[in-house]
Amino acid sequence: MRFCKAEGCEKKHFCKGYCIKHHRRFEKYGDPFYTKIESHGMESTPEYRVWRCIKTRCYNKNRKNYVRYGGRGIVVCDRWRNSFITFFKDMGFKPFPKAEIDRINNDGNYEPGNCRWATHAENNQNRTNNKLSMQKAEEIRKIYKAGGVFQRELGLSYGVSTVAIGKLINCEIW
Repeated sequence: MRFCKAEGCEKKHFCKGYCIKHHRRFEKYGDPFYTKIESHGMESTPEYRVWRCIKTRCYNKNRKNYVRYGGRGIVVCDRWRNSFITFFKDMGFKPFPKAEIDRINNDGNYEPGNCRWATHAENNQNRTNNKLSMQKAEEIRKIYKAGGVFQRELGLSYGVSTVAIGKLINCEIW
């Protein structure tokens, strides 16, 4: 008979190595040892959903975006991982409805000095797979404005699509 792989649990295996209790916690929270110890009445707020989401992307290997977070070694600091209230005290309310959490140093962890609320555009500009920086975007606009070069040529020399160059020149991105 197989037993739960959660340390200290001797219940019968249910799925993915865990007993039913630890499996449900793992699926829901990304942590088989998750326990709801805080009672703050903020479970339905956008900030609470963000807090749960950052923990899931860092610790739940079954989530598709785990490879971009936990799979790269990104973690949530203990201070935040163990307490929504502490996370909320540090980050506060979202300054506008569509604000997203952004790590300033994209290779750094989710921790007070490395996180901010940002727009979707700001967050996307801070991705590791970005081919352009603000400096390169301004450079491309300057070159195109000077004339004598096609968008296709700029795309080839900067390793991005002609569509991306067009959007950049028209200030739709960056």
